[in-house]
Amino acid sequence: MTPVSDSAGAGELFSAHHDRICRYIAGMIRDQAEAEDLTQETFLRALCRQEALRDPKAARGWLYRIATNVCLDRLRKRTRQGVVERGDNLEPAYPAVSQTPSAQEHAERAETSACVQRCLDYLPDSYRAVILLYEAHGLTAAEIAELLEVSVASIKIRLHRARQRLHEIMEIGCIVSEANSGVPCCEVKK
Repeated sequence: MTPVSDSAGAGELFSAHHDRICRYIAGMIRDQAEAEDLTQETFLRALCRQEALRDPKAARGWLYRIATNVCLDRLRKRTRQGVVERGDNLEPAYPAVSQTPSAQEHAERAETSACVQRCLDYLPDSYRAVILLYEAHGLTAAEIAELLEVSVASIKIRLHRARQRLHEIMEIGCIVSEANSGVPCCEVKK
């Protein structure tokens, strides 16, 4: 990858990572319009701090670190203002993927994904960040540890606790069952 210091390198960095970073931010923030703004903020901060990127091969982790800090800053600001919004009507940040899903399977997966997204909203920010980075974006525990500047053991503990807490939250608010096709279905408890 080209160094970020020239405009072609910055454009290449943006093109290569924009969609992934935006999906991550949307999962953290739960507002697509705000996620777009924060994605732009992430890349602006990256451009301003381009000298901090010593190894262009580490750009992905470096951008995730910046994005995480941007998200946490925004979430702290929301909390201070007392305006923690829930994006229950948003589309899932990362839709369920299948080779050739039927329309029904697609609808069931989208519903389950939306349910999981709603439940993720109730996780503490640090748990939500770890679970999204690991499950949705495919980073390893070591990559996340480097990104968040904590030990790998801490990440493994956070990931375990995040999964455990997510499971508890889902049991409280959802009835999770398996459809005939083997696809998990989620229904809100009434």
